[in-house]
Amino acid sequence: GRQGKGSIFVWASGNGGRQGDNCDCDGYTDSIYTISISSASQQGLSPWYAEKCSSTLATSYSSGDYTDQRI
Repeated sequence: GRQGKGSIFVWASGNGGRQGDNCDCDGYTDSIYTISISSASQQGLSPWYAEKCSSTLATSYSSGDYTDQRI
């Protein structure tokens, strides 16, 4: 698919925010070969399930709360 240029790994930053989890301890997100993606609610806020993580490189919209629009 990438004509011999290797693989691209995109990994979710984590869904353990409610438990206070931090994805910096996850083996995949902590790798320099992985792009870690987080999420934001339609109001631009961090959802209840998002983990705090210094390795996050980008954010995309996602469903933040049960009352938010589903994306």
